[in-house]
Amino acid sequence: MTRRWPTALPLIALLAACGRSPAPPVPPPCPANLVLPASAPAQGIPVEDTPAGQCLAARASAGDVAAQLRLGDFYRDTPGTMPLIDRRGRQLHWYRMAADKGSPAGAWAAVQLIDINRDIQVPNDALAYLFVAVKAGIPEAGDYLVDQWQDGRIDPGKLYRLRQWLARPGALPEDQRQDIIAGLNAPVDELLEE
Repeated sequence: MTRRWPTALPLIALLAACGRSPAPPVPPPCPANLVLPASAPAQGIPVEDTPAGQCLAARASAGDVAAQLRLGDFYRDTPGTMPLIDRRGRQLHWYRMAADKGSPAGAWAAVQLIDINRDIQVPNDALAYLFVAVKAGIPEAGDYLVDQWQDGRIDPGKLYRLRQWLARPGALPEDQRQDIIAGLNAPVDELLEE
């Protein structure tokens, strides 16, 4: 029996490469003076359906973090238009996309939108985004982490890797790192006195 795998591997790789669809083209940059119309959501039109919004949405869908954050910020800052448009849902969508691309600002914004029920444990996706924000050095994220830990909303096992990371000098500015470590290590009686 003869083996033909070594000669067949390049052929298989070539066929696999030919079967892939090409990467979608990156949309052109949006104009620098692009203004998103705040009146559109008031009329029940998602901003992504306006000419300016279409440009940003195309860039955001292609992975442009700045466009994702701008759309999320737009829905955060636009006055309420419920029930015509689910502002919170759209805001969370764009912030999650930015967070999934590694944006600490997107991660922190997503945490604040996901973790809304203070009577239950911090949801796992919010906790993952919170760790991104903490590791990026967002001070409010560190304070929030400690507060949720002290309120008993975070399972101790979920902090193991973060504690290891915090133990490394230089992971964050020293004062911020020490504040988080102290908050996560505070004895129960100190927590009750606060």
